[in-house]
Amino acid sequence: MARSEFDRQLEEGVETAAVFVGRFLSGAPLSDQPQTPGGMARWQHVLLRLVLLGWAGWAAWTWWWLENHERVIWWSAAVVGLLIPVMIVLHVRGGARRRHMRTLVVPLSLALKDAMPAWDDAQRLAAVTIPLNKSFVKIALPDGWHGQDGHKELVRELVHARLGGRWSGEWNLKRYPFYVLFQPQKDKVVHEVPERVDFFAPEVQEAIAQCRPGQLVLGLDDRAEALTKEMTGESAMWGLSVGSGGGKSSFLQMIITQLVAQRATVIGIDVKMASINCFSDVPGVHLYTDPGNIGDMRAAISWAAREVEARNYVKQQNPSKDFDRLTLILEEGNEFGDASKEWWNENKEKGDPASDPIWGDIASIMRMGRHVNVTIIGVFQDLRESAVGNRGLRNMFRLLMLGNFNANQWKMIVNTSPVPESVDKAGRMLVIEGNRRVWIQVPYAEPEAFRDHCLKLRAERGYSTADLYGSPPARSPQRLPSLLQVSRPLFAKETPAISVAGRGELALEHVSAGQGRNAGERFTSEEGERCSERFTGEADGAGAGSGPAPLEEKASAAGERPELLGLAEISRRFAERGIELNPNTLRTHKQRRKDFPVGVMHDDGKERFTMAAMASYYNLEWQESTEEDSTEESMAYDTEEAADGSSELSGEASQG
Repeated sequence: MARSEFDRQLEEGVETAAVFVGRFLSGAPLSDQPQTPGGMARWQHVLLRLVLLGWAGWAAWTWWWLENHERVIWWSAAVVGLLIPVMIVLHVRGGARRRHMRTLVVPLSLALKDAMPAWDDAQRLAAVTIPLNKSFVKIALPDGWHGQDGHKELVRELVHARLGGRWSGEWNLKRYPFYVLFQPQKDKVVHEVPERVDFFAPEVQEAIAQCRPGQLVLGLDDRAEALTKEMTGESAMWGLSVGSGGGKSSFLQMIITQLVAQRATVIGIDVKMASINCFSDVPGVHLYTDPGNIGDMRAAISWAAREVEARNYVKQQNPSKDFDRLTLILEEGNEFGDASKEWWNENKEKGDPASDPIWGDIASIMRMGRHVNVTIIGVFQDLRESAVGNRGLRNMFRLLMLGNFNANQWKMIVNTSPVPESVDKAGRMLVIEGNRRVWIQVPYAEPEAFRDHCLKLRAERGYSTADLYGSPPARSPQRLPSLLQVSRPLFAKETPAISVAGRGELALEHVSAGQGRNAGERFTSEEGERCSERFTGEADGAGAGSGPAPLEEKASAAGERPELLGLAEISRRFAERGIELNPNTLRTHKQRRKDFPVGVMHDDGKERFTMAAMASYYNLEWQESTEEDSTEESMAYDTEEAADGSSELSGEASQG
């Protein structure tokens, strides 16, 4: 059946009526045309319309059905008298909302025409929701809208321009209803790290007092709160990469003081001789700071590795055993690595590995030490992989502290973006543990104050060596730098005249390697041989082929067991007595000379010698120094055999 015009008009009339009823009950404007916003909210419109609708129904029922006209008139007058002041109050209070709508909501909705061309003005006005307090801006989006042609950026710029300030947008383009919600960005409160922190300040001392065993205070953060880290578990090993002037010395002094408070044993390696020397007389703090005795530092590290081995064995037998803390501090790790490598290259013997084995001991401590309370704090100016022996140890420092660093160092050590800006200030360090980054200021005090406080702590809390299964190696006498030594090379030109086997006095010429009779002049091999033939004569023939006696025979003749030493240690002891004899020279003589003293093979397959045998071979008289006569000269020339030694050395020295 065909659809007639009446049917169409009826459908439109029903639809219009339904829309009218819906608008009436929802508080929306009854007309389709946009209207100027009023002073009442929509819920107020809904309430007022329902009241009017109820009154109209009651009045019609009473007026026509009950025919009680007087009652309708009186009640209508009462309702009007009540509504008039209510309307006045609502109108006055709605002034802010009207201004809000007219000055912000409506202009913003009109400005969105280019970003939402599919909607008309009424739809865009209904899409914008902004409360009076401007706490958020919610804009409904048309179906299929996805910010094409720069519309997304246009909406963001409109919100920023109309409302001012900085707003962050949350876009919902995946689920219906689609919308964008803008909220004001909260300005982050910028906290500053303190410029200077006193170690003895009440807040620092209170934080230290609250630390459990193994916990240490590193410094104060940007909220002036103490940052505490545990030297246990995964973060037991700490690594510092701090440039010059970054406050490494203050940090180590503060850490050692806290370790002393926890009754720990500290092994300090410092080739700089400046950072931790103030703790030299504190019980339980063993310092190795002489750059002339790198062997002592290596021995201390090896001893710590043996302690780890012993503790692990005890822990295996008694799993409940707890140990007092043992901490190895490696200050100026870059310089130590270079000096240790040079020492190894000079002292290694045939068959020894080419790489420095001391990093193997350090690796053993880092891998096996935390389980038995043995930890390491490595301090470097540049924590490169080569600075730790190229053994992959850098990644084992799970807690890192950086100061005075550059972009390349950050990318090499941390390798995250963006690169933070370094603060060039003493004691300002960035603590990195996992993904957390915290700037701190290291507490500071005078070195003497740290020392006095440590002595006081040792007196109050005591110190025990019960958990040490050995003693740290003794330190060798400190060696003077070469420029401060009164050097007297073997058979130097300044050697006084000596007597040679009835041939009168003879002033030996300066024939040591690298020096001539005059400045820049050397002996030739022919001159050395003529000198030898002239002053030795029959003595050479008499002693030819006899050679020195083995060490066992000399030891049995003396009735004492001699001290067996390597060639490097013999060279060092010569140097302590003012006699310069390079260990490489000793090795060369050992390989080339058939009359070189016969040594004793050690368990490690290396040959050992005695100082007496070396002194006898080089025509010197060796006398062990005593406590009463430690400063006297204990090395003298043998006047009867000096000429033989001079003639031999002169030839080989000139050949170089």
